[in-house]
Amino acid sequence: MIITRRYLAQVDRRSRFTTVSMGWRTASDGVPHLRSAVSTAGERCGPAKQPVALTWTPGDGAVVMTATLPEAAVGSWLDHVINTEHPGRGEVGDPVLAVVGSSGVLEELEDSVLEREGEGPPVPRSAFRSTMRQTTAQGFEQTFVIGQDPAGDVGFAATFLAICLVAGGPGTLLPNAIQQSGHQAVLQASRGLQASTPTVMWQVITSRPNSTAILDTALSAVADYRIADHWEAVEQAREFARTNLNRAWQSPLELARSLAHYEVMGWGGELIRNPDTSLDGVGSAAIEKAVEGLVRPIKEVLGRS
Repeated sequence: MIITRRYLAQVDRRSRFTTVSMGWRTASDGVPHLRSAVSTAGERCGPAKQPVALTWTPGDGAVVMTATLPEAAVGSWLDHVINTEHPGRGEVGDPVLAVVGSSGVLEELEDSVLEREGEGPPVPRSAFRSTMRQTTAQGFEQTFVIGQDPAGDVGFAATFLAICLVAGGPGTLLPNAIQQSGHQAVLQASRGLQASTPTVMWQVITSRPNSTAILDTALSAVADYRIADHWEAVEQAREFARTNLNRAWQSPLELARSLAHYEVMGWGGELIRNPDTSLDGVGSAAIEKAVEGLVRPIKEVLGRS
């Protein structure tokens, strides 16, 4: 039996090989144990059932392993690799699993894969508190605000679309608001994992010690923003989001890796599998809720909530 925290399967006939990707939530110091365990376990399958290619992709709080395998090797190799014991397994838990290949391979795996949701590192959602820290280097002040990612509450598609709308680069809501306020600063958003909890991080870079004023400007811009009054901007953000998500489909390898990456990071593997349907189903109320969730860490650290 192949035990995984989450299993995502996608039929893809572009290659005669099957692509398997697994993702674990782990700190960087846990990666060497995983790599060693995967290598040792895979070798037990024999030379005829080895991957033709294997790569490791580190992330912010997670790591994703992607292997390209002959169809006949998939079941045996997966069974050995996923079920192997290794130091630190109790900390990283079961991996998420994505398999991209022919319908025949996926049908053979169907009865042997068991999802065991929640077997990853247990971190109560209520345990994560928003934090702010500041550093100064070479005349620039950097401020980092980190809080819980709202996707688990408001939805994966709504959160991804909201990020594209408010912080998707030049011309989007918050960069525009900072520029129009006259502040000489950069405000960026990113997502990651902190102690296995999906997080959003806001970073302010400025040459003056005025990061609080910049964060207040961001909160004011969001408070004054009504989705219904800016539907053209919303649709532009939706197309930007759609383009980004559809890049995962450029090859079976990239598709499997993206499915596992989005799932292990808490961003939703289903968003990669069905980007158009997912994004088209997000309405204005969901977007507004997601935007509010994204800036909630800023409110909390500034005492505005």
